[in-house]
Amino acid sequence: MEFIWHVFEFYHIIILVLGLFLGILIGALPGLTPTMGVALMIPFTFSLGAADGLILLGGIYCGSVFGGSIPAILFNVPGAPASVATTFDGYPMAQQGKAGKALELAVISSVAGGLFGMFLLIFFAPFFTKFSLQFGPAETFWIAVFGITVIAAISDGSVGKNLIGGAVGILLSFIGISTVTGTARFTLGFDGLVGGLHIVAVLIGLFAFPQALRLIESLPRREKLMRADASRGKSTLSQSFADVFKRPKSVTIGSGIGALIGIIPGAGGNIASILAYNEAKRFSKDKSRFGKGEAKGVIAAESANNAMVGASLIPLLTLGIPGSPTAAIFLGGLLIHGIWPGRNLFIDNAETAYVFLYSMVAAQFVLLFLGLLMIKYMTRLTSIPAYFMAPVILSFSIIGAYTTQNSVFDIYTVVVIGCLMFLFQKFKFSPAPVALGFILGSIAEEGFLQGLQVGSARGSSFFYFFSGGWNIALFCLVVLTIAISVVQGWKNKEKVTARFSIKKILSAAALCWIAAGSLAALSLLYLNSLVFELRIFPQIILFVLIVLIGAEVIKALQDREAGEITSGERRLSERAVLIVILIVTAVSLLTNVLGYYLQVFILMVSVPLAVYLKKWNGISIKKIFLLAVVFTLILYVVFTLILKVPLPVFPSW
Repeated sequence: MEFIWHVFEFYHIIILVLGLFLGILIGALPGLTPTMGVALMIPFTFSLGAADGLILLGGIYCGSVFGGSIPAILFNVPGAPASVATTFDGYPMAQQGKAGKALELAVISSVAGGLFGMFLLIFFAPFFTKFSLQFGPAETFWIAVFGITVIAAISDGSVGKNLIGGAVGILLSFIGISTVTGTARFTLGFDGLVGGLHIVAVLIGLFAFPQALRLIESLPRREKLMRADASRGKSTLSQSFADVFKRPKSVTIGSGIGALIGIIPGAGGNIASILAYNEAKRFSKDKSRFGKGEAKGVIAAESANNAMVGASLIPLLTLGIPGSPTAAIFLGGLLIHGIWPGRNLFIDNAETAYVFLYSMVAAQFVLLFLGLLMIKYMTRLTSIPAYFMAPVILSFSIIGAYTTQNSVFDIYTVVVIGCLMFLFQKFKFSPAPVALGFILGSIAEEGFLQGLQVGSARGSSFFYFFSGGWNIALFCLVVLTIAISVVQGWKNKEKVTARFSIKKILSAAALCWIAAGSLAALSLLYLNSLVFELRIFPQIILFVLIVLIGAEVIKALQDREAGEITSGERRLSERAVLIVILIVTAVSLLTNVLGYYLQVFILMVSVPLAVYLKKWNGISIKKIFLLAVVFTLILYVVFTLILKVPLPVFPSW
């Protein structure tokens, strides 16, 4: 306790506030994840002392995890992979005019979860270190499978389509070099796929890019798809505090699951909020409200995200094993300052370690003040017209994808996945199951293959996966989740007389599903040419996918509605909209040709110019070009002059 007063030194407070503020901004920009934020700021800590540098990185870590909830709530675009679950109820609240309310709940529950995680870090780190060592490949595999089974419950709509989306996400995660064998697979001859699809590019493609296209699609109807009237549904701050603390179950579930996932190395910190959301929904009396603006969903997701922060530092500081991707980057920050994690950390570097830990507790209270202070200004973002917000999202999508690996191929990934998701959402597919499948696929496969090897060495792979208290408990949770989803699906099933009609085999829906099933079957046959380690898990997923597609074919052969959408929904409302979408999509692919800033300028001009020419909204040419120039200059100053991001600045011609 003797070091606690060092936290309140003026210099430390300034660094902490700066770190949190930068973290919130980083988290709020789609593509700039907490991991990237900490990595970008490590060079700036070289000239700082060890404690000062760690406080700055810790503030960025805490702030960016919360910051990811801002675009998730306001625009349905998760600012970080961990914020996917926040979109489920946060964005519906914003659409109901409760954007400020949702952000207040996010801040308060984030602080509650953060304090819980830091409390465990300070007082129970040795105990939880021993606990985390009990989790081997089998336990990691079952956690990933448990997360995958959650797909059936987390999204509204068809359970079958959710599971198909999850299976597709898992299959996408197999692309590139296998983490177990070190062999590249499913690259289709493209060098850019050898390293696999980057999670940031995939998430931007699933959420941000299609959201921008939907905004453009809404322009003729003069609908503000992403706008939320902040003047409606206002609530006092005291009401928001009461809403959080009147729901202790949601906070407890979120904080507990977030801490558990953070403590376990390799479990994947990004899934904490999704698992917490599912459990909050499972234990809720009225499950139908989830996905429609339920406060409990936001509270559980955000408390889990921030509880994971402190908990992920437990194995890092005590064992040198990161509990999350950001904690892995944090390890580099420790080593740069000559601090080696382990049991001697709190002896050899006691002052630095304890000042850092206490500053992380103080960071939660500063985050509460800073977050609540910024809400008034953040909600104003929803008043930006759709014809300006669409190109802004596209611009940040491009730079967010590129800066992860300085690869133009990631931009192509965003555009291709984004266009496909835009089309599939018209057939009531949700991006969340695809994202969850992609995040968990590699974790599940790695645990499965390592478990097979360990089990084989011990005499029985089957016994290894189904022995031990944690394996049995997690397996039971998997079975329970599947059973509950099946029962709920059966209860919610409409009592419609289903008659098979062979004539339906020629319907568009049936033919599409048959084509998809045939492609999956051919892929299954192709996998036989690969070695066992490379093919076994993809074969399992493809077999499940074929079964799910078969179920959809059966639905398509029935006289009742086969999940098709009406022709009015299928068609874009105006030919001009289709032209604008094609233009912005083509421009988004030309980063190397045009240079990033010319690309941004064209995007910022093209969408509002279409609105001006079609007279969908009253806007002047002068305003269009002025805003395009100002926005482009701001991006140039921030990313090229200040952050020195190596973007393709100038056209290649």
